[in-house]
Amino acid sequence: MTTHAANGMFSGRTVIVTGGAASLGLAISTDLAARGANVVVADRDGVAAKRVAESLAANGGRTLPVEVDVTDSRALERMTAAVIERFGQIDGLVNNAGILGPIKPMWETTDAEIDRVYGLNVKAVYAATRLVVPHMMKRKRGAIVTIASVAGKDGPKDLSIYASSKAAVIGFTKSWAKELAPHGVRVNCVSPSLIQSTGMQGEMPDWFSKDSVSRIPMGRAATAAEVANIVAFLLSDEASFVVGACYDVSGGRASY
Repeated sequence: MTTHAANGMFSGRTVIVTGGAASLGLAISTDLAARGANVVVADRDGVAAKRVAESLAANGGRTLPVEVDVTDSRALERMTAAVIERFGQIDGLVNNAGILGPIKPMWETTDAEIDRVYGLNVKAVYAATRLVVPHMMKRKRGAIVTIASVAGKDGPKDLSIYASSKAAVIGFTKSWAKELAPHGVRVNCVSPSLIQSTGMQGEMPDWFSKDSVSRIPMGRAATAAEVANIVAFLLSDEASFVVGACYDVSGGRASY
């Protein structure tokens, strides 16, 4: 629970969190609910989404669980319609769902691996955002935060598919910000370093995880709560003049 839990800074606002039922997405969903948001827990695991939504509701939050494969545009259309039907508006979108993909030299990668990572980390973010922004533009307000990665900046060895997909996130964040700012919609992204106890860390071999931590000047991985705090800030009115930013949560690892 954050120190902002009681202030209701998101009271009456509806925020969709993709991949919102586990790992970083769960931390973001929990944090936003504690701050008063109506949280849409959108996850491909419908059972987990329902369980998380019920847990947040038991603590006083207004929630909506949605089972959705974000790589399926029709499923995203149904999700968006369900959110509008339930809450009448969409104030925020957190594009959190993502995948690490293979850790291997680029000459060993396959087209199928590239398609899988880009399908979730890039194309699905485009699709979800494209569906949500018309509702925000109509009301002249809204905020979008996408989870990028420090890997998108420094390009780790043997992680070229993932790194390039997150570099794409940083690039389109800046483009979308310029396109949408005149319509009252703010777009930003967050670039964390390794986050402890998450599904993505679980995908990594132990040697890779240890190497990632060794590159962080603070000497440890981030916590999901630390990343969730920055996501909440970027969604909030406290960041009202922050547009097109890529916020590092890297313990000093990011070099630019």
